[in-house]
Amino acid sequence: MANKSAQREGATAAPEERDTYVYCKGCGTQLESRARLSKPRAVVNSMMCESCQEKHGHALMPAPGEPTYCYRCGTLEEVFVTPGISPATYHICPQCLPDRYARYSAGDFDSDLTAKEQAKAEAEEKAKRAAEEASA
Repeated sequence: MANKSAQREGATAAPEERDTYVYCKGCGTQLESRARLSKPRAVVNSMMCESCQEKHGHALMPAPGEPTYCYRCGTLEEVFVTPGISPATYHICPQCLPDRYARYSAGDFDSDLTAKEQAKAEAEEKAKRAAEEASA
């Protein structure tokens, strides 16, 4: 398992491939096509492969303290814990959420943007990067 994790850290899928599949939160391996998830109200019962579910005893997330991988692209996520009395833990993909990653890396957890505004801004940024890659 450690070898798979080490391989996933350095490997990134092509943009078209990342948009076609979802990936295990426990090891980053390709799980299934996104086609099923594009249906309205699609229910996700599992975000990890069978071996990771057995290892972590859960269908959605690895055990606390274990590395997590992006469900969208399979990249190793960075874990951020907010300071304060009630800390929150965020697993952020630097590839899929570069703006949020940069903000959290700088310690800015209190953005002026609401969750919907943040999602919209991130979608616009992703579309802009895709357009730039397509024109290159």
